[in-house]
Amino acid sequence: MSPRCPEAVPSSPGRSSRARRGHYRPRVTTLHVSAGGRTWSFEEPRVVSIGRDAGSDIVLTAPSASRRHAQLRSDGSGWVLVDIGSSGGTFLNGARVSEVRLNGPTSVRLGGVGGEEVVLTPAAPARPAAPAPAAFPPAALEQTVLPGVAPAGPGYVHGPGLLVRVGGVSKRFPPGVVVRIGRDPGSEVVVDDPSVSRLHGVVEGRPDGWWYVDRSTAGTYLEEDRVAQRKLEDPTTLMLGHPTAGAEVEVVPIVAAGAAQKSLAKKKRKRTAAIVGGVMAALVLVGGGTTAAVVLGDDGGKDGSTEAAGLSAEELDRAKLASVLIIAVDDDGEPMYTGSGTIISADGLILTNAHVGKPSAPGQQSGEEDPAGLLVALTSAEDDKPAAPSYSAEPIVADGVLDLAVLKITGDADGKEIDEDELDLPAPVPLGDSDDLRTGDELTALGFPAVAHVASDDGLDRALTVTRGVVSTFLKEAAVPGNRAWIDSDIRIGSGNSGGASINDDGELVGINSAVVTESTVGDSGEGGAFTGGSARIRPVNLTDDIVEIAEKGGDPDYVSPYLEDVPEPPADPMDDANAAPSGWSTDGNSDCSTTSTLDDPQVLGGVTLPATLYAHFAVTGLPDGTPFTIELYNPQGELLGSLDGSWDLGPDDVCASVSLDVPEGLGGAVAVLVIDETKIENPVLFG
Repeated sequence: MSPRCPEAVPSSPGRSSRARRGHYRPRVTTLHVSAGGRTWSFEEPRVVSIGRDAGSDIVLTAPSASRRHAQLRSDGSGWVLVDIGSSGGTFLNGARVSEVRLNGPTSVRLGGVGGEEVVLTPAAPARPAAPAPAAFPPAALEQTVLPGVAPAGPGYVHGPGLLVRVGGVSKRFPPGVVVRIGRDPGSEVVVDDPSVSRLHGVVEGRPDGWWYVDRSTAGTYLEEDRVAQRKLEDPTTLMLGHPTAGAEVEVVPIVAAGAAQKSLAKKKRKRTAAIVGGVMAALVLVGGGTTAAVVLGDDGGKDGSTEAAGLSAEELDRAKLASVLIIAVDDDGEPMYTGSGTIISADGLILTNAHVGKPSAPGQQSGEEDPAGLLVALTSAEDDKPAAPSYSAEPIVADGVLDLAVLKITGDADGKEIDEDELDLPAPVPLGDSDDLRTGDELTALGFPAVAHVASDDGLDRALTVTRGVVSTFLKEAAVPGNRAWIDSDIRIGSGNSGGASINDDGELVGINSAVVTESTVGDSGEGGAFTGGSARIRPVNLTDDIVEIAEKGGDPDYVSPYLEDVPEPPADPMDDANAAPSGWSTDGNSDCSTTSTLDDPQVLGGVTLPATLYAHFAVTGLPDGTPFTIELYNPQGELLGSLDGSWDLGPDDVCASVSLDVPEGLGGAVAVLVIDETKIENPVLFG
């Protein structure tokens, strides 16, 4: 399927009633296919079946091929080879693919890397036909063709390769392949994390470059924004399953070295100007994690000797033993995400981030609910041993604006209440004075990021990591008074480090590891700096004075940050003053949006022979121009078949918007979804 948008002159009530609605007529392209010593030729539009079944248009002979292996589909802009769930797979240049767009002669193997070869050669297209005569909308609510982009089907591209990095492990892929990302062991990129779906998302090679498409229920996030799909033009870090505590995946289009150098140099210049101007960089919180090998030690090639920096082995060991792994669990005791923390008192007080310990604290932007429970795992004295849950804890005070929280150990790992004199805790880490820090001072960060994953059944056993860096500068924040809202550092932290300690050369806790800025988190602003490792954001410990004092007096679960009223208002949801409703489907694009269709009572559309171009309709009112939207098409099993992005330009009046969708054969129904910000309008149909 490839959603497509006819060329049209949009209209809406209040505009000329004679606005025209045009139709796009696809070009005709001949496709030549050779396999097993035979050749075939096919012309658009049609669907060509490939497999061992004798009824296939192209009959394969290799036993590794499936009976119904693949299809060749024309979508108005050319031919696309689609694997339809074969057991042996379809391979391009040695990589397994699910779809390949044919921009030239292409050789694929069906049924394995060494499977039967099929050569596909599209011939030059005929001249495009002239547009069809104009058609007029019917009476009642005026018909408007929804604006958007050209057909966006995944397929082969002549362009950059792709690098996908998870937990320090990188994989490279050639142009045009489809890269599946998820927990399923059969995925091209396996992310062994409980927050990740079996098939969480795919990276598709399209004619205009690489695109990421989310296929999960928990979502994919770029900073605080949920991503349905995104074009990948620069290195991009995505969080799978949770905006702050999910698994981190970096996707990098591989461009020529010269082009990359120019891009980095340009962004470096922008970053320098932004720092001089005092502009605050965007933040990405660093909760949760993925799986990888244990990585211990320093960053950036610095001397790994802590003694040389003034931090004694005894001071480092004390900080290591006082560092804890925090595991958030749901009502069934199943892990949701992980973070880090530090024991700061003998009676079981733990300092961490609010987004780890109490994500519902006023001032937290995620809107997440608190987990049902928090487990605390103590650090093993042996570096290569993972931490194991020993206690349970609960938040007793949190500042959502500063993203800080203090937990109190209240029970054993099973939740059974425990007295303070029964606690067997390591020595706490003393709190230092972050105002004494100067740029260039050494810092040592401790925590449990994804790179410290040690293989286990539940994927949550992590060993402590220790990394080193320096204080780069100090940064302001709009709602926080003073010039030291953040410590900026080159220290390496990652998903799961959230809430862990940064200590000075005296072994004192001077900051709480909270966030990281990279190239991909700030787009073209340059704020992320021109370096791969990004920039760590560490909350100065002096900003914890109020909540630590409250915690030492017993805590205050209802505490509200004194800075909350100074937090800038988030951007308004465009759907606050707008409305959209599903208004059924048609075979000809003509509708006044009087039909209703819901998941409980879907429309039944008769007279449909698939594959076919059908039209989904949505009644929209009050939507301002410039509002971005996405149209998604799903099969009845909830699998995404295709999508397109657009920007609304039909005005705020009542509009009956129509989108044309190429629906493949073999479906008993479909669901078109209009996505505007966080709102999804589902428009289902059954084919009678």
